[in-house]
Amino acid sequence: MTDTLNLEALTTDAYIKLQRLDKTLVRTPDYMGLAYFWHHDFRFHLRDASYAKRRKIHNQWLKQGIDFDHPCDAAWNIVRKITGLN
Repeated sequence: MTDTLNLEALTTDAYIKLQRLDKTLVRTPDYMGLAYFWHHDFRFHLRDASYAKRRKIHNQWLKQGIDFDHPCDAAWNIVRKITGLN
């Protein structure tokens, strides 16, 4: 699929419903990048990340079997790599 969805064009109600759906998709390959999936230690680094970066991080954590509820060095390394954190 090559089409993209302009989330800024959605109504508030539609965005909320889409975000609720995405919460059910956390920890699956279908995660869209809208819902928060990370431990609060990552909040400052990921809340403003693009949907695409969130999805990349999520999918890398999933692929590597990282526990989403407990921060670890491997999780931080992925976040740093994808977001460009030093």
